[in-house]
Amino acid sequence: MSPRSEEFMAMALGQLEAARSSLSAGFPFQAVSSGYYASLNAARAALSEEELYAKTHRGTWDLFRQTFVAAGRFEESLLTAARKTQADREGVDYDAERVSSERAEEVVEIADRYVAAVRELVGD
Repeated sequence: MSPRSEEFMAMALGQLEAARSSLSAGFPFQAVSSGYYASLNAARAALSEEELYAKTHRGTWDLFRQTFVAAGRFEESLLTAARKTQADREGVDYDAERVSSERAEEVVEIADRYVAAVRELVGD
């Protein structure tokens, strides 16, 4: 893996650990935010391996879909699930929305599966 991809993956893994810790500590809003960013930075790591980068979150998800899902290299349903957590993250980060512990657990589970699948994709 390239140094830049390794940086993105290290961020993803750190954010995933923060999401788990936040969940265990009873902070579901922080778990959602960290879980989302774990997935996003894993996507950025994979794109970096292809020397691709997008400036926005939406651009990252769209470019990931075009590069990996359309080519049959990544499961579409997992990408869709990860991408949908953006709405949860925006709600807790920008609108101070409450999130249930159950939904936070789902977001962290999605992030865990997504990061693991991206690691397999890039051979980490």
